[in-house]
Amino acid sequence: MIGMYDTYEEAMDMEEDDQYTESTWTYIFMCGEPTIYEGLRFAKDLIIANILLRLIIQSVVLPHNVRHSLSLVIGSFLLYYSIGPAFIWTVGLATGAYILIILLSCIMKKFRGLITSLSVIAFLLACEVYVLNPKMWQQIRGVQMIAAMKIISVAIELDRDLYKCMLNPVEFGGYVLCPANCILGPWISFHTYNQYLEVKFLSKRWFKIIFINLFISMLFLVLSNCVVPWYIDEETTKWLVAYRDAQAFRMSHYFVSSLSVVSMISAGFGLTNDCHSELHVTKPIFIELPRSLVQVVIYWNMPMHQWLKNYVFKTCQVYGQFTAILVTYAVSSLLHGLNFQLSAVLLSIGTFSYVEYNFRSKVALALEVCCLANPCVKQCDHKYKKNSVLTIFINALFSLITVIHLAYLGVMFEASFSVQESGYSFYHTISKWENLNYFSHGFVAFMYIIYIMM
Repeated sequence: MIGMYDTYEEAMDMEEDDQYTESTWTYIFMCGEPTIYEGLRFAKDLIIANILLRLIIQSVVLPHNVRHSLSLVIGSFLLYYSIGPAFIWTVGLATGAYILIILLSCIMKKFRGLITSLSVIAFLLACEVYVLNPKMWQQIRGVQMIAAMKIISVAIELDRDLYKCMLNPVEFGGYVLCPANCILGPWISFHTYNQYLEVKFLSKRWFKIIFINLFISMLFLVLSNCVVPWYIDEETTKWLVAYRDAQAFRMSHYFVSSLSVVSMISAGFGLTNDCHSELHVTKPIFIELPRSLVQVVIYWNMPMHQWLKNYVFKTCQVYGQFTAILVTYAVSSLLHGLNFQLSAVLLSIGTFSYVEYNFRSKVALALEVCCLANPCVKQCDHKYKKNSVLTIFINALFSLITVIHLAYLGVMFEASFSVQESGYSFYHTISKWENLNYFSHGFVAFMYIIYIMM
């Protein structure tokens, strides 16, 4: 008599299932505890520095330049505490760029944005190739990229006459080294930075919003490190393994994006007077369940997408849409550094999204189906609306193709710290795509041929 089980084998199977469940939770707990500890240890410095900035602004009436000086000083200390002596490269970039913009302003009223952009990107590439070792560059690459985006936006906005006069040194330094986003981002314009630096508020909801976003960021960190690598076995099909690795990378991106929101909100940036958060960096639901690659590009990093759209794409649009797209992704790639892996992924996404956008436009026109890369914003003129069976089927098919593309493009982001530290080689990237038979590149080429023939 086995009790509630009919056979001995059934009882043993149930016991093995219980042991498997117990070992699963034990693994997640043993992985999650140190992961959360390290995540909170990193977040602590960001939160303390930015809450300090906000409380001083909130409690003391400060002149305009003093507020910017406060941002500059606290941001510099946070940078030094986070990346050590390497912070001098960010300070040097900001100082050199400011002097260059001043000199250009004395000589010309146009092309300051272009010259500054080329100079800043050249400086980043020179640091990576000739000055800094790979370990140090990987440590400060993100910080340098955020600083570069701020500098370039100021130079281009000067060309567009969006300032009454050139920013003074403390305004410029406070903006570039602002503790709210000098480490993780996101990018915001100088006007937005200046606006939030002058806003005063005090509400219990402020701490609640910080806690909620901090919880979300830690959840994504645990998913990236502990859950996603576990739920798909290494011995399964190569496409499922590719999906797993790509999803783990995406979860780590959501963690960084969520933590950047925590940093910004701690400084009071991105909040209204009633402490309602207006700040969004990424939207995971539109990436994990995508309508199109175009949508993924938009919601992957919304502030950076806005920066590229305003300062690169619109500037190059006079040379044609495809040229503007390629230049936009090329600039994005160069800002990330001389990394073949990132360059290959970014340029591939640019090409894939361009082909998909135009292909879906022709399909929508030919079949009168609401299946554009972006949903119809105004009244839909298509015969088959978004809720029709045909429309749902076609959009679901494109969504599945996008998920496959994301697995294909994200598979090469190696989780190994040693590989990240030294950078990704040409062979590493090609071997990952070769293992998947260059499927996405071949599929998009086929889609483009069909597009031309339609």
